[in-house]
Amino acid sequence: MKIKIVIVASIISQFVMSDDGLSPIPAAFVDVGYSAKSISMGLVQTNLNEGALGAIFNPSNLANEKNKHSIYLNNFKLRNLDNYLVLAYSTNLIQNIPLGILLITSGDELWSESQIGISIGYSLTEAFSIGMTSKFYTVSAGNNSNGKIHNYQTSGDAFGVGFDCGFKYHLSETQKFALVFKNLFSSVGYNTSGGDGLAEGSYNENIPSQYLFGYSVKNKSVSLFLDILNGYMNDSPKEVRFGSEWNIFRNIINLRGGYRSELMTGENKMYGFGTGIQYGLKNIELILNLGYFFRPEEENMNEMRVEIGFNVK
Repeated sequence: MKIKIVIVASIISQFVMSDDGLSPIPAAFVDVGYSAKSISMGLVQTNLNEGALGAIFNPSNLANEKNKHSIYLNNFKLRNLDNYLVLAYSTNLIQNIPLGILLITSGDELWSESQIGISIGYSLTEAFSIGMTSKFYTVSAGNNSNGKIHNYQTSGDAFGVGFDCGFKYHLSETQKFALVFKNLFSSVGYNTSGGDGLAEGSYNENIPSQYLFGYSVKNKSVSLFLDILNGYMNDSPKEVRFGSEWNIFRNIINLRGGYRSELMTGENKMYGFGTGIQYGLKNIELILNLGYFFRPEEENMNEMRVEIGFNVK
C-alpha cells in the first residue's frame, strides 16, 4: 500500500508540474478496451453495431438500434492492478430518437476514476446517421482510510466534462463508412493537496482528443472491419486496427480475430481473438462475448475479458 501511495503522489505531481494543457504521461480516462468483442477484433469500434455499446464506440450506431432495450456489462482487472466496471444501456422507446447511457468506473479506494455518458443518435436519411455523447468525469485520489504517509500522501478530487460525436454512412447494405471524434472537447479540473507541497492547488487538464475513420464490409459468412486512429492536435500515435467476425452457426456462434499496431512504425502490436454466442428466447436475446488479447512486445499483458448482454425486442 505504501508503494502505491508514493506512485500516486508522483503521478499527480507530474500533472501539476506540466506546463501545457496536456499531461506528460497518458491521461486519465484513456480507452483501455471497454468491450470484450472489440478487443478480440483488434479494438475496432466505429462500425460495431453492438446496441448499448454504441454509446461508447460510436453514438451514431444508436440510430440503427432496433431493440427496445439493450444492456451490456463487463468487469475486468487491467494488468492485475485496476478494477474496471463497464455498463451500457440504450433504448429506442422514444420514436426516432434512440438514447444511450454509459457508466465506466475504475480504480480502488486510493485512486478511482468514473465517467458517465449520455448519448443520442439520429438518422438524417436512410443512409446517413449522426450521434453525440456528453460525458462527465470524476476522480478521487488519495482519499483512502488506510492512514497517511507524512510528506508523501497526496489527496484530491476532480470533475470534468467531455464530448464525443460520430457519423455513419451506409454506402450499401454490405458496406459502411464511419467517422468518430473522441473527446473533441474536454476539460477536467483538479483540486489537490499534500505531496510534500508539490501538489497543492487547482489546475485543469485536457484529455487527448482522437478521431477514428472506419470502414466495414460483410456478407452472410464474414464481416471485415478497418479503423484508422489519429490524435487531434496532440502527439498520440496513429494506429491501424483490423478485425474480422465469422458466422460459424446460424448467427448464433461467431469466431473473431483482430490486430492493432502503430500505423507508421508497426510497433505496439496487439493480437486478439474470441467468440460470441447469441441466443434468442421469445422477445429476449442473450449475448455472451469472450475476448482474449496479447502483446508480444510486452510482458504480462495478456488478458481475458468476458461480457454479457441482453436485448429486449
